[in-house]
Amino acid sequence: MQLRDSVIRQRAATVPDGYGNQRPDWSSTDDAAYPADVQPLATDEQVVDEQRTTTRWRLILPATADVIASDRIAWDGDVYEIDGDVQRWKRRGVVHHLEAVLLTVNQG
Repeated sequence: MQLRDSVIRQRAATVPDGYGNQRPDWSSTDDAAYPADVQPLATDEQVVDEQRTTTRWRLILPATADVIASDRIAWDGDVYEIDGDVQRWKRRGVVHHLEAVLLTVNQG
């Protein structure tokens, strides 16, 4: 599998929220670079109350990438949320690669 893009995984540090819980602190992230393939998946536009464009991309990563659903992905000058779980694709019982859906919402 040829992965021709490069992405940065951003994982937030956690800090107490004052109620005994931990919350993400995106001002301090643990970053890791990975080779990847990023492909367009879907986009839609809503103009009912306000104009909003939602775009999704398919992210393909090597099996060794350390990426979880709460991470963010920086790619091509933008930062994306991961929409749903990171999926582990297997071949003959061994993880072959990871896939995730990236999401961005632009309000205009």
